[in-house]
Amino acid sequence: MVKIRPLIPWIAAIFSGVLLAISFPALEASDAAWFALVPLILVLRNVSAKRGFQLGFTTGSVWWLCSMFWLTHVTFVGWFLISIYVGLYAGFFGWLVAKWFRRFGASSLPANIGLMFFAPLWWAGAEYFRCTFASGCPWNPLGVSQFKNLALIQLSSFGGVYLVSAVIVWMNVALATALLGYFARKGIFYRRTVPELLLGLFVIALCYVAGFHLYRAVPDGDRQMRVALIQPNIPQDEKWDQEKVNFIYSQLSNLTETVSHLGKIDLIVWPETALPDDLRYSEPSYDLVRALATNGIPLLAGSMDTIYHDDGEPEYLNSSMLIDTFGRLVTQYDKRHLVPFGEYVPLRKLLPFIKAMTPIQASFSPGSTSTVFHLDGPNAAFSALICFEDAIAQLARESVRNGARLIINQTNDAWFDPSGASRQHMAHCIFRCVENHVPAVRSANTGVSCHIDARGNIQISLPVRTSGFSTPVVTLAPDNLPLTFYTRHGDVFAVASLIVTFATAGVVLMRRRQAA
Repeated sequence: MVKIRPLIPWIAAIFSGVLLAISFPALEASDAAWFALVPLILVLRNVSAKRGFQLGFTTGSVWWLCSMFWLTHVTFVGWFLISIYVGLYAGFFGWLVAKWFRRFGASSLPANIGLMFFAPLWWAGAEYFRCTFASGCPWNPLGVSQFKNLALIQLSSFGGVYLVSAVIVWMNVALATALLGYFARKGIFYRRTVPELLLGLFVIALCYVAGFHLYRAVPDGDRQMRVALIQPNIPQDEKWDQEKVNFIYSQLSNLTETVSHLGKIDLIVWPETALPDDLRYSEPSYDLVRALATNGIPLLAGSMDTIYHDDGEPEYLNSSMLIDTFGRLVTQYDKRHLVPFGEYVPLRKLLPFIKAMTPIQASFSPGSTSTVFHLDGPNAAFSALICFEDAIAQLARESVRNGARLIINQTNDAWFDPSGASRQHMAHCIFRCVENHVPAVRSANTGVSCHIDARGNIQISLPVRTSGFSTPVVTLAPDNLPLTFYTRHGDVFAVASLIVTFATAGVVLMRRRQAA
């Protein structure tokens, strides 16, 4: 007969991972995030640091294997390896919490309050490191699960999404330590009041009060522009099929011509790599774009671009190109943050066999700088973020500091649909708006094409996996926009959390060394 008791810690760790996963799209049970870590923390109470790492790693791996299962549409091996890698960070969190419990126990109120203070910083620090180290894996910080919680996410205008993550972990630790303290302590006072829970709820209440105040304080702009978002819905296996080129041209042309007759449109936006080839060197593509733009509406087109060097070797770019009403390419942005194994193959020269594990034929090169586009008609300044770049906070922040008052995300989520990837992707963009107090529009080949205001409200959205368009009226952030603390100072909170995390880990390792 199988003994259940030794399995309980592992069951709890797996349960925490499942709760974390369902907090995000596709299920979007965002309330689960507030207690998702409680089972894990409870079983960390009486385990060694090594076992704490193993349990945390189990939680993290289950979380990511479930929430990023959509990645198997592109690469099964990549999905597994990325999930295991990211699981290490939850393992590190479990290691620190287990160390804390072994050092201080769970019956002391001061020790429990100390854990409530440090654990959110450990999580936020590890999360920031994960999102920025090397090329970074900035997908699904815990705070992103709350993208519909408009009051709470306003805190990101100070501490970015990592502050929201920390608040969620604060409440998880408050619940867990309250339960542990309740059963560990004696005395009517402690049993009746559960101080950890009261303190946890008090801080959450303050966060919501602050969030409501920040929501009302977001400045409203005095200029508007009407943007046409084109969603052609071309299946990924047809985008580069030469037999489908005319169909793609027809889809783009019909949708664009239709919106051009709907009244005053200030800008038409096509999604990432909407064209089936290179706009600069393809006569059919350029003729199509010029014919549509010279109808009187500027066009922001997603296209590949190619640079031919003296040695004849081509260099490929993933670009956003603004075509004016004379049919001229006036401004271009080249995607800076490329997706490993999706747009380039890391170490492909040293390990050529890796290329066989990816769906791409050639690697792209990254762009070098942020670009601010300007329209004369509505006097609008905006920046483009291509594909998953809206998941990278520093790119949007840099654009706003350079003068952009609108973010335009051009993406192609057809790689992963049908899945929760499109909603997860859109959720990240909401934080870029709130962090910087600027609106955003998103044009997806298929995915979530929508308009998000500066407070994080989704104003209008197209159904996923349909062809069509929307023409939202966007209120631009004012030219004299008071920059948020986050826009001005960046990830100060996250960096401070990382320093605390490294310092704590250093103290733990030094104690271990001295004990040995």
